[in-house]
Amino acid sequence: MKKTLRFLRRDQRGFTLIELAVTIFVISILIAITLPNLRGTGDRAQKVTCEGNQRLIRAQLETYYLTEHGYPNGLTDTDRLQQLVTQGYLQTLPSCPLGGTYHITLSPDKSSATVDCSKHGALGL
Repeated sequence: MKKTLRFLRRDQRGFTLIELAVTIFVISILIAITLPNLRGTGDRAQKVTCEGNQRLIRAQLETYYLTEHGYPNGLTDTDRLQQLVTQGYLQTLPSCPLGGTYHITLSPDKSSATVDCSKHGALGL
């Protein structure tokens, strides 16, 4: 019976305190390096999504202008965007990830249009 206990003790060696401390130290360094890089990722993704939406709206406004010989008529930006959806230029109204609204600004001579977001401003000009 003594031989069995001695045999089990040799095979059941654990980690030393130094090995555990080094492992925790290495993991904490990896976390310290990656955490700052991950913090801004969500903000950048929201900004890129909003920029893509603005480019899409501008492109469809230009397509509408070339096809209809003018920009959508409407009292509000929502009316103009809804007209793009109604006539098939957009499948749905794009939405800003932060909940902003898109504004269409026509030039005084109505020969060009710009799109901006209430949360991100004008992106991807």
